[in-house]
Amino acid sequence: MTTLLAIVPARMGSKGVPGKNRALIGGVPLIEYTVAALEASQAVTSILISSDDPDILSLYCDRTGVVIVERPAALAQDDSTTAEAVTHALIEWDRSGHQVPDVIMIAQPTTPLRQAGDIDAAFELFENSGADSLISACRAEGIRHPQLMYRVGEKGRGTRYLAGTEKPSQRQDFEPIYQLNGAIYFVRTSYFHSTGKLCADNPVIYEMPWERSINIDTPGDLLIAKVLIESGLADP
Repeated sequence: MTTLLAIVPARMGSKGVPGKNRALIGGVPLIEYTVAALEASQAVTSILISSDDPDILSLYCDRTGVVIVERPAALAQDDSTTAEAVTHALIEWDRSGHQVPDVIMIAQPTTPLRQAGDIDAAFELFENSGADSLISACRAEGIRHPQLMYRVGEKGRGTRYLAGTEKPSQRQDFEPIYQLNGAIYFVRTSYFHSTGKLCADNPVIYEMPWERSINIDTPGDLLIAKVLIESGLADP
């Protein structure tokens, strides 16, 4: 059986949405939607939360099946990378006597609408592919499609972002393009150790619908997530 360690990186600092990992949606801290999905997943073997936030560490210190790792302040800065946090988490994981996992999952708390079913389906796709990594994404449609985007140059003049292309006359004629949504990342531990990279250059893509692809970076994103969850339009 392939072992899958889900690492939840929950840094305290956030300039866009201060304290967002603890922000309440439907009376529940944002991070809990991610942890609950991991607990319900059939693919996830173990869960580790890496955080410098004492409130989050306290919240999960007695949670059965969840390992907490206090992240050093030096690895919780604005310019700190997820790869650095993962390396530290794996060192602490090994130091505690746990088995080295075959695969690592990065489960960001900022994507609360990902479901256990998404995790399991993505993991099956990943295992069958034999690839080094997988990312989840949603289809770029409507005004999000690159063929509708422009660069703005001198004197406010626009040029097409995709040079040499023309806007198709029908929406269904647009080339399928996928936008990273941040909900699911899988990487083989051996690949991460040998390259230091959490994503290969040619990852497998697991498609998710837009309504489960909200990634909270701004107050507006948080508001959309609240509306979707609290109104019952989304069922995380």
